[in-house]
Amino acid sequence: MLPLRPLRRLRRLWNRVLPLVYHRSYRQGISGVPMDPLRGERILAYLLEEGWVGRRQVHAPRAASVENLRRVHSGDYLRSLDDPEEVARIMGLPLAARDAARVVEVQRLMAGGTIQTTRLALRRGGVALHLGGGLHHAGPERGSGFCVLNDVAVAVARLRARGFDEPILVVDLDLHDGNGTRAAFSHDPTVHTFSMHNETWDQVPGAVADTCIAFGPGIDDDTCLELLRRELPPVVQGHQPGLVVYVAGADVVRDDAYGDGCMSEEGVLARDRLVVETVRGDRARIPLAIVLGGGYGASAWRLSARLAGWICAGRSVTLPDDLTAALDRVRWVEEEGEATDRDTAGDPFAWSLSEADLMAVGGAPDRERLLLGRYSRSQVEAQLSRFGILEQARVRGYRSPVVEVQPSSGLGPTVRLYADEAREALLLEVRLDVDRATIPGMALLKVEWLLLQDPRAEFRRGRPALPGQRHPGLGCLADVVAWLVTLCRDEGLDGLSFRSSHFHIAVLAERHLRFVREADRRRFEWIRQATSELGLGEAARAVDEGRLVDTRTGKPVRWSDVLMVVPVSPALKGALDGRTDDQAAASADAAGPGPYRLAEEDEPGKSSGGGG
Repeated sequence: MLPLRPLRRLRRLWNRVLPLVYHRSYRQGISGVPMDPLRGERILAYLLEEGWVGRRQVHAPRAASVENLRRVHSGDYLRSLDDPEEVARIMGLPLAARDAARVVEVQRLMAGGTIQTTRLALRRGGVALHLGGGLHHAGPERGSGFCVLNDVAVAVARLRARGFDEPILVVDLDLHDGNGTRAAFSHDPTVHTFSMHNETWDQVPGAVADTCIAFGPGIDDDTCLELLRRELPPVVQGHQPGLVVYVAGADVVRDDAYGDGCMSEEGVLARDRLVVETVRGDRARIPLAIVLGGGYGASAWRLSARLAGWICAGRSVTLPDDLTAALDRVRWVEEEGEATDRDTAGDPFAWSLSEADLMAVGGAPDRERLLLGRYSRSQVEAQLSRFGILEQARVRGYRSPVVEVQPSSGLGPTVRLYADEAREALLLEVRLDVDRATIPGMALLKVEWLLLQDPRAEFRRGRPALPGQRHPGLGCLADVVAWLVTLCRDEGLDGLSFRSSHFHIAVLAERHLRFVREADRRRFEWIRQATSELGLGEAARAVDEGRLVDTRTGKPVRWSDVLMVVPVSPALKGALDGRTDDQAAASADAAGPGPYRLAEEDEPGKSSGGGG
């Protein structure tokens, strides 16, 4: 384990205590359900790595008892969940019997997690965060919208059964309607359900304590915050709750895969802060239990992590880039491995395979099919599982992804991930080799080729195909890069190298990799500056089609393969940090506009030709 930086040690001494509830079984995604199965784990790893919380603040839940489930859901409904077809109907996709049982088991565990979160909030009189939950569409007699068991309603009903008699307020700001929770308490004046959503799913006639606000599609920051400032404080003041449960849905953000909201990350944090400050302000120190709610996509964790960081720090925090976050998560998983195995002993749906197990299943490795002369197919499969890549393929509907390792054919050994045994749908392909020539004195893991795609997905409106792209991406680039960086470390290599063949690839890779030549970085910035008013797809097409001009020469600006690296060894990091080539010229160039500009007909407002 690497020692904490001094700043992180200090944080643990003075940070606000935030109890967290999480179970590693939450990472078991369900095939076809597009939620990031690593969402809670990413948030937890960030908070631990930055020192905002300590390991003693992390609580593992137990599955909710059937007795507690029956306080909300009817016996007939719970019995119907033994039928895989009923669970499949609720989830909106076909499920094998094993997958259907796992859905119920994981959601039952999340119901126990929200019970634990309300218990911690009340015990401390403060804030507690559940890194899961918010299954608000499940009602007493039926489930829908990926929700089989309503964890919030179950936790509230359990408190009532345990003698907690103060009013309770459920604030639900998921993009989608909290209809199941509203139905569960429609006749209970002591539980007020407050839901702001894009569309009301179910009207509940005669609901006695309910605020139901449908704001329509395209909700933006200003509209959401204005509504919330107007509507929430009077409810809090009038209901006088002794506990608030907040469903902090992240699916209102503009790039959510399943939402029609248009909020920014900053707007979502402002929304969350408004809720917390209304509930926990100077005059109202109400215990607050937070659950995650919806959020569909690889970036959903960032919104919840920003809220948790703000609660701990009392100020806005800076999140790491996706690559750093992926590496932090894997390091945390490895450090916690033995303890987690002990915690889940006897858990019927927690499973793991050791490297020895995988080798036994894979049989004796063929030396010709070892990746980098060392890793067998089963070992590569274990690595892809550890980094969450297989699980993210499964939640996109590829139930049984198959890993293949091919020896070098002159272009480097290849790892492929197929959708299934038929090997017709290719999800991932990466060709690797060791390069000792490009940077003198440095040994690099060279990515000759990298393909990540979801062949069953369709391009969304507003996000057309980029040059060279046949299918939308798989959404796990940072996790793949983190796996490759870890291979570098294990092999004692200085870094990971990659050549970007298109401008848009450099834009995507720049979040994780650095330019080796300062001249390439400066050229990249000039192109980005010249195309700043275009979307990424439009900018990439403008460059590919030669519609970007160098005003010094009058010639089109073309993008050629540009070397980018992730430095791993101190030697390569030092070499890149200490570069002096062209730095004076780069500083001078940065002081004024770059020499590139769009051809006149491509400039916004002058022609429609720039759309490509």
